[in-house]
Amino acid sequence: MFSNTVFPILALKNQNSDLRSQTSVKTQPRVLALSSGGGHWVQLLRLRPAFKDCDVTYATVGRGYEPEIEGAKFRAVIDSNRDQKLKLILSFFSIAWLILTKRPHTIVSTGAAPGFFAIFIGRLLGKKTIWVDSIANAEELSMSGQKAGKYATHWLTQWEHLAKPEGPHYFGNVLGDASASPNSEIRSQKSEVNSQNSDLQANPSNLSPQSLDNGSQVSVQRSAISDRNKFRIFVTVGTDQHFNRMVKIIDKWAANNPHIEIFAQIGESSCQPTHLNYSKFLAPQEFVEQIKSASLIIGHAGMGTILTALKHQKPILVMPKLAKLGEHRNEHQTATAKYLSDQGKINVAFDEHALVAKLNNLKELTATDSVGAYANTTLTEKLSAFRQN
Repeated sequence: MFSNTVFPILALKNQNSDLRSQTSVKTQPRVLALSSGGGHWVQLLRLRPAFKDCDVTYATVGRGYEPEIEGAKFRAVIDSNRDQKLKLILSFFSIAWLILTKRPHTIVSTGAAPGFFAIFIGRLLGKKTIWVDSIANAEELSMSGQKAGKYATHWLTQWEHLAKPEGPHYFGNVLGDASASPNSEIRSQKSEVNSQNSDLQANPSNLSPQSLDNGSQVSVQRSAISDRNKFRIFVTVGTDQHFNRMVKIIDKWAANNPHIEIFAQIGESSCQPTHLNYSKFLAPQEFVEQIKSASLIIGHAGMGTILTALKHQKPILVMPKLAKLGEHRNEHQTATAKYLSDQGKINVAFDEHALVAKLNNLKELTATDSVGAYANTTLTEKLSAFRQN
């Protein structure tokens, strides 16, 4: 009698508990955080504190990014840019379908074309939309960012000098709070890097951009990092357009400095290195591991590379890609490099001659700064307020 009465009651209580739990989940505000890959994605993930206590779906242009969201909901969409007309159409419809099926209350994006589509479609469907223009656009808003202003409920820039009363507005950036990177840790990192640099004994030869095509052919294959005490350089040129200028310089320098381990991600480069290990592309997790294992990062002025290097307190030397040489779509990397260099966050070589000079003086390259795990608290709190109001 007792068991027949109690067990059904307990079962009913459990069912009610499960129902309350399900109701709680259903009433959580639904957020779609969507962007392109690379630097746009890195910036989007740095906004995560703004989505606390939300039912968040993260979306970007490849499944390889899924491990970075640590078990949260993830969806892949079709990538596109303005040079790929058919893929633009396919990307548009893949994002529209995602929004229709996930039914988010709020859509947040850091760019680029896929992000604009999400903002555009979301606004048409009556969703709250938030555009945070990439920090890579230091002198003017990105093309997508300029268009997004017409459709975003909240339209933000990450540079105070670009803010206007009518928008875009400025509430901070993804670089993080100064307090999130203790000076003691930065000093420790600088000491470690300087110690490694003092042991280089490099004696690099005098290179010139005119001599970069010389050198004998050697067998090159990708290899795993083995000796963690050895000074290592990780070179990365991004995934968009070639960067033959940088690849040629690093390859020639590597021939004259075989005692320094170098691994390069060369992208669409038509220049095949003959004196260093390389891969055209790396999965997102492989990219992070290469940065974590390196003593020095050398790369284009892409925000994904810069932010990841700073997060792991690695010294970074960048050379901006130039649109006039067909290396990028515009000259924003030069502006990005200038502003971040002025803030003491990165080392910059603006041309081939400067890159050669800095390679010949590696001992002078130190960790300049670091960033915390997330964006400025003021920015994430503002985004959270936008989402709630």
